[in-house]
Amino acid sequence: MNYKQTQQSGFTLIEMIVSLGVFSIVITIAVGALLVLISSNDQLQKEQTVMTNLSFAVDSMAREIRTGTQYFCDSRPNKNAGAAGEKIFRDGDVLNSTSVQDCPNGNDSDRDYHGISFVEGGRSITGTDNTRIVYFYDATDGKIYRRISGQAAQSIVSSGAYITNAEFYVTDSAPLSDGVGEHDQPSVTIFIEAMDSNDPTNKTYQLQTTITQRALDI
Repeated sequence: MNYKQTQQSGFTLIEMIVSLGVFSIVITIAVGALLVLISSNDQLQKEQTVMTNLSFAVDSMAREIRTGTQYFCDSRPNKNAGAAGEKIFRDGDVLNSTSVQDCPNGNDSDRDYHGISFVEGGRSITGTDNTRIVYFYDATDGKIYRRISGQAAQSIVSSGAYITNAEFYVTDSAPLSDGVGEHDQPSVTIFIEAMDSNDPTNKTYQLQTTITQRALDI
């Protein structure tokens, strides 16, 4: 009986090495692309978190400032500095309702405390006529605070955002009733720069808005 022998051939060593090499290159590229996507997504989430914080802070300030009167903008090296009734950064102080002051150059002295106070348009928030609301930036802890005259300040940004700079540019704060010269409509420009507290790159994000007073400033 005759048996027919069949010859079976497999991959050579060279072919195996080449195949493994190509496979390794493809896997390396794929993993690298995946890591880039993960990193980009993480960065976008951090950016979204910071911008959401900034948008909330700016919208909150703009909504109340727009209908306020008697704008008083100030910068101080510490919370206790300032005249009586005008210490807008110090917790518990009762503020004058008639003081006005521009900040056409923002925080031009680069002081640690900078902000704006204004008399609420109405009494729905403060509960009392002619009561001031204050928004200010505290450079010592990187936060923006809001307080009502006579009360303690509360942060309006979350712990995930660190405010690296905030400027309030106020012009034409004097009301028409002072009888001194001509006045333009009062306006406030707010500029905020912030970063994610947990971002090692310290990348910053900026937001700016300009508010024109709607109340009758007479």
